[in-house]
Amino acid sequence: MIGIIYKKSNNNLLVKFMVICGLFSSLILRSQDPHFSQFYASPLTLNPAIAGTYTGTFRISTIYRDQWRSSLDNPLKTFSASGDVKFDLNYGNKSLPDIIALGITFFGDRVSTFDFNTNQIVLTGAYHKALDKRTKQYLGIGVQGGIFQRSINYEDLSFQDQYNAIDGYTLGTGEYLPPNNKAFADVSLGLYYSITPSKTFNFHAGLGYFHLTKPNLAFYNTPDIINPNIYRTDILPAKWSIHTGASIKTTDRMSIQPRVNALVQGPNTELNLGTTFRYKLSKTAGRYLLLGPYLRGVKNYDNFGLESLIGMVGLEMNNFILGVSYDQNLKALANERRSLSSLEISIIYIGEHHNDDNFCPQW
Repeated sequence: MIGIIYKKSNNNLLVKFMVICGLFSSLILRSQDPHFSQFYASPLTLNPAIAGTYTGTFRISTIYRDQWRSSLDNPLKTFSASGDVKFDLNYGNKSLPDIIALGITFFGDRVSTFDFNTNQIVLTGAYHKALDKRTKQYLGIGVQGGIFQRSINYEDLSFQDQYNAIDGYTLGTGEYLPPNNKAFADVSLGLYYSITPSKTFNFHAGLGYFHLTKPNLAFYNTPDIINPNIYRTDILPAKWSIHTGASIKTTDRMSIQPRVNALVQGPNTELNLGTTFRYKLSKTAGRYLLLGPYLRGVKNYDNFGLESLIGMVGLEMNNFILGVSYDQNLKALANERRSLSSLEISIIYIGEHHNDDNFCPQW
């Protein structure tokens, strides 16, 4: 690939150039998964073993991320929708049964500027073994499997050999353009542990291992390419998702929920940490106000450093949990710095939900 020029001019070409390089060259940027700041609002993309970790009969989780709207004409968009249902396996122990859970997740990522789309559909199965009745300890294992698909629209791209030396890119191109739609199998695994020793405290920790198959995402991975200078590999590295958190009830109406999530994928590392404050709005109604300051640190091509400050606010109303978060980037991506902020909106619905006794914090 000699050169690529985006057809429509824009005042932030560096961001677009970095995205294009990520599409066509494994030497410029390694593939990396999109992420959510409200990571607990997208449970099945955090850890397959989280399926079934709620107090209720079923759960529907949706989240939408709008990224860099103030810097791009067409912002980056990421969304996920999942549903999971659980079944008790009593084995003579109705008070603390083993649990089996099934789930399905739809995931999408859109770079509208180039019509570059990533889609994924996966099925999840999880089993949670009850370890101790007195402290309500569980140990769970989960597995995911499905299809990972990427596509791009070549009509929005021009190449340097198309320039007519007068007024535009009107000539034909000698570049070989491979099929613009590819699909891959994807498998992920997870572990999850939780303990509730008292009515005022619970703790959980989990480990997810995503992309066990390490698929080759390169569009040029086709047998009919004869140019030896074209790179045919863009391996999606496996990703570790390590998370932990607790819920500590400090008063009758207030609890704090510290949380940590570390993502390690190839040479990239991301660390999210913060605390959600959960305040009961009235003594009788099941309504809670949720507030949470969070920080994100990243390690990409340089040393580890602070990347974003995140503010979260939410409302818990019986079966519904609504969340909104705003990321403010603290590092400049380009010399001409503009706001690289992001907005997320999440909605969770839990059937027959009892919000005073969460198996796992939902937001």
